[in-house]
Amino acid sequence: MTRRQPLTAWLPTRFSMSISRRRFLTSAAGVSAAGIAAAAGLGTLYPQKLGPRSRCVVVNPGLCSPFAESAAGYEAALSSLSIPFEFASFESLTPARTIILPSAVSTKVSGLASVREHIEKGSTVLYESGAAFLSAGNFAFHKRLIRSVFKLSLHDPVGLWDSADSTKQSPYVDYHWPVVTKVRDFSRVVPVESDKAEIIASFNGLPVAVRRRIGKGTLVFLGSPLGQHLLYGDREATRWLGAVCASS
Repeated sequence: MTRRQPLTAWLPTRFSMSISRRRFLTSAAGVSAAGIAAAAGLGTLYPQKLGPRSRCVVVNPGLCSPFAESAAGYEAALSSLSIPFEFASFESLTPARTIILPSAVSTKVSGLASVREHIEKGSTVLYESGAAFLSAGNFAFHKRLIRSVFKLSLHDPVGLWDSADSTKQSPYVDYHWPVVTKVRDFSRVVPVESDKAEIIASFNGLPVAVRRRIGKGTLVFLGSPLGQHLLYGDREATRWLGAVCASS
């Protein structure tokens, strides 16, 4: 068997050190949703016959994606938690107890519908949205897809440093499930809600993460990305991820 090369080994040098919010937003916003989907293989997944379930699968966004850093964060955190996992593309995605989609966006209903099928058959899917860094037009399209497939309503991204109090204290996202904790964030979040979903995290009263039961499985939708925090060893973010995997 070929030894799996860790994503962190392939990250550009600029990702080996802390990147600025401005640089991250600039690089992410410059990529269209279609371009991200092509790089990550999104929208090409088709329903597969259920086989033996592995513990955890992380969907690799592709080394050329500006969001590869997020996947590397999940790799680092899962390794530190001693949780067995494997990488897969959308084309080769197999059933698993937990499926993690780092900084995910999609431009095709077929891709999201296939993810939903895995949920319906018993998987817990952690969908970390990358939509906060899309252009306005691409965000609007992605928003319609998420509502159509998952019945979740996304709202316009909110910059966590845009408030008048941002210079007085670091912004924190409050998580209420599966553990109660706070994770500091410096970027942008996508408020999300649904009358069919439970709010599991909030920022200044805005719901930024929800959990929804679909069929035999569960969708955990994060409008507040964790991948970068996991890569830099954020203790509370890592603890939260471990609790999610344990609950699957």
